[in-house]
Amino acid sequence: MTPQNITLPRNPSVMIIEDQTVVREMLRQMIEEKLNYAVVATASTGKEGVELALQHQPDILILDIRLPDISGVEVLYRLKHSYPEIKILVFSGKIEGKIARCLVRDGVRGFVSKNENMSRLKTALEIIAQGETCFSHEFNDALITALKNPEVTVDQMAMMLTDREREVAVMIAKSFSSKEVAVALNISVKTAQNHRTNLMRKLNVHDSAGVIRFVIRQGLYDPCEGL
Repeated sequence: MTPQNITLPRNPSVMIIEDQTVVREMLRQMIEEKLNYAVVATASTGKEGVELALQHQPDILILDIRLPDISGVEVLYRLKHSYPEIKILVFSGKIEGKIARCLVRDGVRGFVSKNENMSRLKTALEIIAQGETCFSHEFNDALITALKNPEVTVDQMAMMLTDREREVAVMIAKSFSSKEVAVALNISVKTAQNHRTNLMRKLNVHDSAGVIRFVIRQGLYDPCEGL
């Protein structure tokens, strides 16, 4: 018989952000049946996932990197600033060095490749639930390579931006002010300024010239067009 003044530890709660329905349900089944953890919510998009995570405040979040709206990296960034206690395990496909660096920078607790056996994901969840970290060899190799070679490709940077941030980047290249961006997109000036700040942070540039170089290299805007 358990004394009334002793509280037994509860199993952690889990949330899943994954755009593929089959994968999402497979993860839920494994977590509930094999680990007896409670899956408190699931989401198929990043924005929905952020809202649900803040609402349910799960102990652990399983997060895919490639989502149909904002990237998993952006989800991680938003949650770690609004809900820093959350433990995030990335469950995704091939990992690029730049992405690995961003994930570590923003405090991800683990990475498991979708190419690995599901038992590996189960083990990673158990390790993270105990307050430890768990990264695959693939992730560690990508991170080491990125640290040795800090060069970032244009495609890797582009993947970090939302569609709206790409749109704002092009407007910056066309010399739009924040007020003009706001009018063109029917948003507030503050929102336009936030988009500008976020995209410059992701691109690791500090002025409009850096944004212009990115936009031109990405083929989003040709400054000679119309001349």
